[in-house]
Amino acid sequence: MPSKPRPSAEEVQDDDAQALPMGKYFASSDKAVRDKAVDGLKQFLVARGDDLLEDKELTKLWKGLFFCFWHSDKPLVQQALATDLAELLLKIPSAPASLHFLKGFWDMILREWTKIDVHRIDKFYMLIRRFVNAAFRLQLRENWDDNCCDAYEYILTRPNGPLDPDDPKHITSLAYHLADIYLEELEKALNASESTCPVPILDVIQPFLVFAARTPVKASVPRLQDTVFQPLTSALTQPASEEPPAKRPRLSGGSSPPNLSTVIARSTLDHSRHYPPKKTTATSTLDSEPSEPAEIRKAILKAILDVGGQSETREHSRKKLFAFWKAATAEGQTDQTEWDAS
Repeated sequence: MPSKPRPSAEEVQDDDAQALPMGKYFASSDKAVRDKAVDGLKQFLVARGDDLLEDKELTKLWKGLFFCFWHSDKPLVQQALATDLAELLLKIPSAPASLHFLKGFWDMILREWTKIDVHRIDKFYMLIRRFVNAAFRLQLRENWDDNCCDAYEYILTRPNGPLDPDDPKHITSLAYHLADIYLEELEKALNASESTCPVPILDVIQPFLVFAARTPVKASVPRLQDTVFQPLTSALTQPASEEPPAKRPRLSGGSSPPNLSTVIARSTLDHSRHYPPKKTTATSTLDSEPSEPAEIRKAILKAILDVGGQSETREHSRKKLFAFWKAATAEGQTDQTEWDAS
């Protein structure tokens, strides 16, 4: 039986922009066909506007995109495709549609993760990094709108999500990679964005507070402390004239702490979905002003103390969170008596 001819790049280009691009085009071994399919997808998603894809369609789409990225072998091709796919989040004009597309991405990653071999794992880590960065820029575009931030937090922490703390079969490598890159990509996104809207920093790290409290994996809490809590609280105690990050002491994990100068300068406590401030006139993040680093550090440590004291926090997590709070409080000479116990 003769083999079925491959679709040409021209055939893909002529597809109706209103029709969902076929998965076989994304999985083609011909790079030109794959490139045209991605271009067609951008037109398709932009044309749909607020119209969300059905879950079945979204699953089929991301199955094709998984193999599209799988077939990209050369480093420069991989980097370009990873950037193009992540940028689709910003090309989609509707925030709900962008977040729905992002949910499809994470569903695909979690579904296909065990099939990724050691030779391809690094490029998929890079793809995740690009999407984390784009997700932050999406929230910046929306001025950290409460609904947008709630939806993003749900994507990360929902049942079977990448930061689901209650999943006994959780893929720890994904959670660790997210923690490793999270603050670094936030810094990059802030520097790349034209928006000057302050960052609700307590809400941004909330998924990791929840995960640290309830994860059944004992090694996860020290990992989150080294990659999220410690770099952030340390950066908040560094004077402006502090020596460059490359000369600072390394963390216990062996990697240099990220430069978080823009994160620190742009963070605010004036508007938070999880930790309402004592006094503020801000009705949204857009109305907020950046807060003083010392106040932000107090608030973060208070949040760690609070989550450590919750009834659903696992005992092994409680001990580590309290120990971190105690050490960080002593190091920064933070007077926690200024905060209510509630």
